[in-house]
Amino acid sequence: MRIGIKFQFIFMAVLLVVLTVSVSSYFFIQGERIVLVQEMSRRGVAVARNLATAATDSVVSNDRLALTTFVQSVMQNEGVAYGMILDEKSNILAHNKVENVGKVYVEPAGVRPLTNETVLIQPYKNEAGEKIVDIAIPILLRNGMRVGSANVGMSQKAIDLLVEQAFRETLGVAGGLVLVGVLIAVFFINIMLKPVAALVRGAQILGEGNLNHQIRLKGKDEFAILARAFNNMGKHLKELYVGMLRAMAKTLESRDKFARGHDQRSSEYAAACAAYIGMPADEAENVQLAAQLQNLGNIAVPDVVLEKTGKLTEEEYARLKKHVETGAEILNQVLALHGTVPLVRHHHERFDGKGYPDGLKGKDIPLGARILAVADAFDAMTSEQKHRQALSRAEALDELKAGAGTQFDPEIVGAFIEMLHTRQEGQLNS
Repeated sequence: MRIGIKFQFIFMAVLLVVLTVSVSSYFFIQGERIVLVQEMSRRGVAVARNLATAATDSVVSNDRLALTTFVQSVMQNEGVAYGMILDEKSNILAHNKVENVGKVYVEPAGVRPLTNETVLIQPYKNEAGEKIVDIAIPILLRNGMRVGSANVGMSQKAIDLLVEQAFRETLGVAGGLVLVGVLIAVFFINIMLKPVAALVRGAQILGEGNLNHQIRLKGKDEFAILARAFNNMGKHLKELYVGMLRAMAKTLESRDKFARGHDQRSSEYAAACAAYIGMPADEAENVQLAAQLQNLGNIAVPDVVLEKTGKLTEEEYARLKKHVETGAEILNQVLALHGTVPLVRHHHERFDGKGYPDGLKGKDIPLGARILAVADAFDAMTSEQKHRQALSRAEALDELKAGAGTQFDPEIVGAFIEMLHTRQEGQLNS
């Protein structure tokens, strides 16, 4: 009987660990794939639309050199597999491969010709088996007459490589966790009903993706040790997911040399302010994480908007503002990071209600978001930007004071300034 219980316990522990890691990792990775493919398609549409707009006059004048230049410029965008301009009879006027110019374009299997659509998005696999998203935009004259089309192919190769790498890393962690689970199960065989029930329930919660859940068993016996092992598993998985998102955020941050290090510095300011006002540790951790991941949604913002040095158009500004919603949607897929979702979504709200995306006002804005807004603004002002030099600390603090009550929570501004002075005095005395 005791042997049977031992093997049942071993089997249960192994199964729960494998299911927890596999299910959580699978849904997280698949969710990331979906988001990345959607954003790649949006970028592809923007690239194709810009190409169609730029090429209109050159198609009419049959300026092949200009058309070739436009197509080659499109190829500089990340993830673009090909670009071409067709006339209304599907003759190739310009192509990134010069040898295709002058030929009649024949759509690959699974792709139909552009007819009356304003945009046609079609995924398919090329002859090499590579996943491609073909995007076609009509080239129209002002009277609505169609004179050709701009076609751009977006490759999913980079996305697949990123997902595969994340999957391999997850498998490595999963293998280690399974081994730990087996060793613990073999070593601790003194099973008692109540602790087992607590362990099973805790593992189920972890399997659902709530990696913040802690299994609480008092004492120093085998089950208490096993409970801590499960808690460590959740902690490591959360660290893995957060690490992946941080890596993604840093990759996005690298698109703009002026933004490098901004999220990390904002995180340090926000964490220090949260600690200064006595925020509970778990809420302060959410503030710190939200600051590090606040611009994750920039994956949905085209490079042309992020890199623009002049004033944004209303449409460009609207697309830029969408980054908070996109970032919140990405983080919402990881249950363990749900505490960061409202902070990322609302860190551009204003205390007077004139912010975005929801126009929240005053104390209706989450406390962590109000802290993040001040920390984010302070670091941005004291860092060099595309359109201006960095402000001095004193100048930035004056700007915060000027914005207190309108853009910022005046209480948070006061606490933030006191925190900076306290830190500065501590550094001088040390």
